[in-house]
Amino acid sequence: MVGWEWVILPLVGSAIGWSTNFLAIRMLFRPKEPRRVLGRVRVQGVLPRRREDLARVVADTVENELLPMDELLARVDVAGYEKEVVGTIVNYVDRRLEENLPGGLPEQFRRMIGGYIHRVVHREASAVVHDVSGNLIQRVRDEFRIGTVVREKMEALDTDQLEQLVHRVARHELRTIEVLGAVLGGVIGLVQAALLAIL
Repeated sequence: MVGWEWVILPLVGSAIGWSTNFLAIRMLFRPKEPRRVLGRVRVQGVLPRRREDLARVVADTVENELLPMDELLARVDVAGYEKEVVGTIVNYVDRRLEENLPGGLPEQFRRMIGGYIHRVVHREASAVVHDVSGNLIQRVRDEFRIGTVVREKMEALDTDQLEQLVHRVARHELRTIEVLGAVLGGVIGLVQAALLAIL
């Protein structure tokens, strides 16, 4: 006949394992504000207490490892944009020139003036656009910090939004931790029952 310890100890162990893991997961987020327990111990959820540190670490990781500015800029087809802008400028000047050249000019003279202006505008526009895009890239590299934006956005999240974000990403894993606590507690209960039976 099976003794009570083979049923009670695994059940109690499972309940303890599940409840401690459940409580530990909840304490990641709660209490949101610091509270005194027994008048002496200050308790606050990990994420509410360390939100600024978390935001700083995530921002640094995003800026330095996930999305470094030089890598982002390297993926931008600057030459293609420059070519497109120069083409737009040249087409605009060609069209305006065609509209504004006197109609009485001989066609060969009009083509010669148009060709000369086309070449000059293309050359000068290419140089100007290249300089402007180079300056713009340098300003973006010097002034824009993606980490700052990430940190500000994360710090602006309230603790409820942060909790929802973590649950959305890791709901399955958090539930698995609770279940594993119950399983481990049950195994410990069985070991205890076995020890009681031996002794």
